[in-house]
Amino acid sequence: MAKKAVSAFITSSKSFINAPSTKEKYRVKMTDFTRNRKLPFEQLVLCMLKLLRKSLVLELRSFFNKSESSTNKMTSSAFVQSRKKLKPDLFYDLNQVILKEYYTDNDENVKLYKGMRVLSIDGSTLGLPFSKDILKHYSTYNNQNKTEDVDLGRVSVLYDVLNNMVLDGYLRPFSQGENTIAMEHIQYAQKGDLIIMDRNYPSFNLAWHMQQQGIDFLFRCQTGFSNKVKEFYESGKRDEIIHIQAKRKKSFKNLPYDRTSYLKVRMLRIELDSGEAEILMTSLLDKKEFPHKIFKDLYFKRWGVETFYDHFKNIIGVEQFSGTSHQFIQQEFNCALYMSNMQSILTQDAEDQVEEKYKKRKYEYKVNRSLALGFIRERLIEIYTSEHDSETVLEELKELFIENVVPIRPGRKNKRDVDKYRRRTKPKQFKNRRGLL
Repeated sequence: MAKKAVSAFITSSKSFINAPSTKEKYRVKMTDFTRNRKLPFEQLVLCMLKLLRKSLVLELRSFFNKSESSTNKMTSSAFVQSRKKLKPDLFYDLNQVILKEYYTDNDENVKLYKGMRVLSIDGSTLGLPFSKDILKHYSTYNNQNKTEDVDLGRVSVLYDVLNNMVLDGYLRPFSQGENTIAMEHIQYAQKGDLIIMDRNYPSFNLAWHMQQQGIDFLFRCQTGFSNKVKEFYESGKRDEIIHIQAKRKKSFKNLPYDRTSYLKVRMLRIELDSGEAEILMTSLLDKKEFPHKIFKDLYFKRWGVETFYDHFKNIIGVEQFSGTSHQFIQQEFNCALYMSNMQSILTQDAEDQVEEKYKKRKYEYKVNRSLALGFIRERLIEIYTSEHDSETVLEELKELFIENVVPIRPGRKNKRDVDKYRRRTKPKQFKNRRGLL
């Protein structure tokens, strides 16, 4: 068993950011970042990692006050010109660097279920700033009440629900379908993983590709998926293995299967507390290793990706974009994915110690994620630039995480209002509406 220290992920990130090849690969033009400017390439990346949630003037003042830069001020306009030289893919690939580090020789930290990583694919939407460039790359949307159009992007992630890590994430035009993006996500899963998805995702195509790669799946399935599924639902059976066939109204040309192809899947009826029955479809066929009784709790683990979106929007604050161009939006989205994962890594040891420290109290406790992010942003420059004191800073951060906790109150439920998003009107975001605090 191996366990990596938090400092390993900081070291990997710094090595990637400071490598000469990184600057060459992620600058827009070959002439970018070749002159000695107030904000060189490495400093610009660190400034972006702080997450630009306030007015740019305040963010830049804060950054230069804490950085080792030779200058102590920079105008917002100069910063924007520097950002234009940076490709958004840098932050996406930086995220892949720490993910590779996390899942390699780190068995003691990585949580598994029966030897499997438990992943989930799910989508959401993000409100985007109002600009001509955003309209060009994304789209407007109006709800069923025909409220004023807003700019929306579709978000989709492949998420490790046991370890709170985003393995893959995209911000795309709202018109792009969730299943199309899901097909892209599965290349970041590996043999032996289990992917849980809700009822928007079941398809023969997606299931076939996952089975070919040795990836297991667990779908919530609508009864109208096929006649075989409908027959299972109407039979009243709790657990049955069936065959599903490929059905298409269009041609099978260029597909790796045809209309005679089929998959063996297992259908499960799960009784909910409300008295309703939920139908699940899975590739986990072994009834001894995976008995019927485990699937209610197993499917519920998908809720982790829902809480991720709550954290991503309301704590990471991904919708608080500081730019109004497609390039800047993608920069900040990818940066937010990386910082979400780094927060999970930085707080992992603290979570284990919190569980031990507060085990005799009435409730279980966890790290306050909102405060934790604030502490990380406050000390981020020290963490990434200190040559000798980064371990000290990381230890101080861990103590802050342990001191600032919130209780986990089991059994708390809020009545679900399925129509609230249809009635809601999101305001347009304009570039002169940045927070001051």
